[in-house]
Amino acid sequence: MRLIETIAPIYILLMLAEVLYTRFKKQDYYFYEDSLADLSLGVLSRIFDGLILLGIVYVYQHLYQFSWGVEFLSKLYLSPTSPIHWVVLFILLDFLFYWAHRYSHEIKVLWASHVVHHSSEEFNLSVALRQSFVRNIGIGLFYLPLSLLGFPVESYLIIDALNRTYQFWVHTRAIKKLPAWFEFIFVTPSHHRVHHAMNPEYIDRNYGGVFIFWDRMFGTFCEETKEPRYGLVSQLHTYDPVTAELHVFRDLFSDLWKTKYKWQGIRSFFSYPSVRPDDLQSTVDRGVTDPKIWLSHNKWEIDRKAKMPQYRRKAGDTFYRFYLLVSFIVPTVLTLYFLKRMHQFSFGEISSVFFLLVFSFISLGRLLEGKKEWIRFEIPKYISWLVLLVYFFL
Repeated sequence: MRLIETIAPIYILLMLAEVLYTRFKKQDYYFYEDSLADLSLGVLSRIFDGLILLGIVYVYQHLYQFSWGVEFLSKLYLSPTSPIHWVVLFILLDFLFYWAHRYSHEIKVLWASHVVHHSSEEFNLSVALRQSFVRNIGIGLFYLPLSLLGFPVESYLIIDALNRTYQFWVHTRAIKKLPAWFEFIFVTPSHHRVHHAMNPEYIDRNYGGVFIFWDRMFGTFCEETKEPRYGLVSQLHTYDPVTAELHVFRDLFSDLWKTKYKWQGIRSFFSYPSVRPDDLQSTVDRGVTDPKIWLSHNKWEIDRKAKMPQYRRKAGDTFYRFYLLVSFIVPTVLTLYFLKRMHQFSFGEISSVFFLLVFSFISLGRLLEGKKEWIRFEIPKYISWLVLLVYFFL
């Protein structure tokens, strides 16, 4: 299912429209380096998404063979030829997304992946594309029960793509409140702004993908009552996509290496994100596993951070920032080209191209930080691009 790639130009047009609208309204909702980091993370996620999704689909199809639900669904007139089939699957998948999303905030090893999406201090449509390269693992595993219920993999992939597509437009500050009936049933930009906020009263709220009534049902709903401050409790202060991808994984394994309480280090992988081994934790939070208690201990400090200025730092002058755009566009175009034609190439060719694309975005991350490492990154990158173009097109 390539719905995401097919409508990618519409995403770009909507982002450009939002940029123009916010400039017209004199509302500065975009920062150039941050948006390039968002888009880079989006492209990186697409590079790996397909490979991971193949694994999820493989498991899904094998589970589907053991499903008792196929015949049951047919008796209920819920075969794929029935409109009810698609409606029921849409609701069920969004219900599973709610729990996958919620646990991605409540279990540290899942948060290590999902944190990428929350690490921008901005909030705009480009942030919707800021995704982890292993996102499909955490979310896809939660969707596997659909196979046992008898929903074929083609139906799952279509509804999953529609669910993701809906979630794009709610990443905006340009739309304030919508009609009350719509706000009561569906996730809206107002709801999702709360979800991306790091203000103490907004933390761990509004997990829904399409329907907000899951949050109302399970006690995680919060109304937007004041302008949110976006990002993490401990902000990244970097535009490097590699750091954004790996910093929580790095912290997890660093804690496990440093602590003398190895079992606590292992358990912290499956605990709330604030939990650390006792010898590495602040005194007041040692042994605290309840997020509400942790939040009460740290509310004042988080509130203080929420009042701090946004991190915004230009990587260089106008010409240099144009060079950043070129450094983003070239690997992005190559990525889209090869994703469409992967089936035409050998495993060795695909591996070489993917390695070069990842290397290109690592190089871009350094450039976004103003680090012009020509010998180590830029010159090898350009030589590799040239070799690739000669190999495939001459």
